[in-house]
Amino acid sequence: MNNPEIPTDAAPTPLARTFAWLPVCVIGGVMVSALLSWSGPVGAAVAKSKAATRITFGIEPASTTGADGRPNFKFGVTPGATLFDHVAVVNYSSVPLQLQLYATDAVETAGGGFGLLPAAATPTGVGSWISFPQGTGSVDVPAETGGKPGQVVVPFTVDTPATATPGDHVGGILASLQTSATNSSGQRVILDQRVGTRVFVRVSGPLVPKVVITNAKASYAGTANPFGTGQVKVSYVVSNTGDVDMSLVDQSVSVSGLLGSKRRVDVAKIPLLLPGASVPESVVVTGVWPEILLHAKESAQPLVPVGTNVPALAAVTSSQSVLAIPWTLLILIILVILGIYLLVRARSRRKSPTKQVR
Repeated sequence: MNNPEIPTDAAPTPLARTFAWLPVCVIGGVMVSALLSWSGPVGAAVAKSKAATRITFGIEPASTTGADGRPNFKFGVTPGATLFDHVAVVNYSSVPLQLQLYATDAVETAGGGFGLLPAAATPTGVGSWISFPQGTGSVDVPAETGGKPGQVVVPFTVDTPATATPGDHVGGILASLQTSATNSSGQRVILDQRVGTRVFVRVSGPLVPKVVITNAKASYAGTANPFGTGQVKVSYVVSNTGDVDMSLVDQSVSVSGLLGSKRRVDVAKIPLLLPGASVPESVVVTGVWPEILLHAKESAQPLVPVGTNVPALAAVTSSQSVLAIPWTLLILIILVILGIYLLVRARSRRKSPTKQVR
């Protein structure tokens, strides 16, 4: 069943593809995983023979007859519910492909991007809820013919656990191609190319959207120029401690001083912050005057997906005080005062009358 309260503002392009070319030179004896793409083509290297061979394939939501244009899967469910849908594995290559098809859980990357668990990791969330008919873990996809890509439509089931917690759960369905070759040094190279489509599942129940800023730190670094400005380095962590997919916009860090100066740096938005995920941020604010005591403030505006029936959220903030002592200026002032003192003392000695001894 469809649910109007499903995230709609984080959709990738309808089709993710991967491209492969020969030859490659990669450190042998290791597994190299190609980056997972959700918004466009991914470049990858595949070694199969001495002749260059282009391999292109993709995966996307489908009806029983083929890809249906949905950018990703979105389901609204109740705990214990079972859903059925289809996914299309598409081959744009001139040769047939044997691809692995599986589901896994979504993870937040360190830079605030969307990623999926490594192939060897066992999913415990949405990835474990999705299953395919027996024997479809490996899919043989025919080659492109007559300008039309080869395609295989595979049904799958989403079995929501009765203990599933309310809120958003995110994963992905992937198609994977593994190839191997021997490079010029005689080393064996294995390349695992993966493309996938996102799966958003919202379990019914009370929604609790919440974002917090923690571990905020700020430090000032001055300059040797007594009349120059320094910089403030600010680091913090934004965390989604609620149960709803969020995005963060209007992120910024500002630094203000006792004498009224203010500097601000905008921070890149986070398009999708998954429940339970955290993203570290680090910003350097330049051109800051050392005004003895500075005030650093971090701010971010969280947004819930369109159609989510919760009140609008206020911006989250955090602030710290930072010492910014103008040491070189203070030393210069002390030296000037000391110089004036010594000059005045020397002059007073020259003006003092000399006593004659009889």
